[in-house]
This record gives sequence, C-alpha cells and structure tokens, in this order.
Amino acid sequence: MVPGRSLGWQRWLGGFLILAVLGLSVALVIFVVKANSKACKDGLLAEEECHGVTRLLEIQLTQAWEGLLRNEVQAATCNETMVTLLASLEMEKAQSQEWLAKGEELRGEIEELKHKLQNASVEVERLRKGTETSSKKKEIASASSLKALSPLVVSVHLLLAFVALLA
Repeated sequence: MVPGRSLGWQRWLGGFLILAVLGLSVALVIFVVKANSKACKDGLLAEEECHGVTRLLEIQLTQAWEGLLRNEVQAATCNETMVTLLASLEMEKAQSQEWLAKGEELRGEIEELKHKLQNASVEVERLRKGTETSSKKKEIASASSLKALSPLVVSVHLLLAFVALLA
C-alpha cells in the first residue's frame, strides 16, 4: 500500500461524507422550514380564527351584560310599581272596610226608620179612625143640635160666618 494513495481515498470519503451530511442538513433545513412555514401559516390562521371567535364572544358577552343591566332596571321598576300597587290595594281595602261598616250602620238606621215609619203609620191610622169616629159623633151631635136650634140662631151663625169670610 502506498501511503499517498490511502490518504486520498479517505479524503474523498471524508469529503463525500461531509458533502452528504451538508446535503442532508440542507435538505433537512429546507424540509423543516417548509414544514414550519406551513405549520406557522396554519398556526397564524388558527390564531386569527381564535381572535375572531374571541372578539365575537366579547361582543356577545357585552350584549349579554347590557341585557342583564336592562333587565335589572326593569325588575327594579317592576318591584317599585308592585310596592306602590300593594300600598294602593291596602288603602282600597281599608276604604272598602270603612264603606262596609258605614253601609251596615246605614242599614241599621234604615231598619230603625222603617220601624218608626210603621209605628207612625199605625198611629196615623189610629188617629184617622179616631178622627172619623169623632167626626161622626160631631156630625150626629151637630145634626141633632141643628134640629134643636131655631132658625134665628142658624141665621146669626151664617151671618157671622159670612162676615168672617169677608174680613
């Protein structure tokens, strides 16, 4: 073996190995860059989609909060209205109770007045009958007294009555 030739072959082999390693390294770098660029693009796209979804969710959350605040304001207004209506209802109930009590009082007074009216009617009827009886007795007495009166007394009474009417 020749010492000059064996070195050449090793150099060629070393150079070839270096070139092969460099070639593989470059190919690997190119593959990694391509793979990374595709992954980066996919990642950026996914991130943009995520940001879009996040913005949409933020908008929906804001709208939900605004709706919740509106509903709370409406609930507070409804509660105030309900308290006012309950107070009015209690006042109406109290007034209704007063009216019922007054109605019962008036019914009692009406019954008392009916009773008094019935008593007065009975009394009027009794007095009317008494007056009729008394009138009949007077007519009878006056008829008998007229028969007993002389024509002169009757004339004087008529004259006096006539003068009283003229005066």
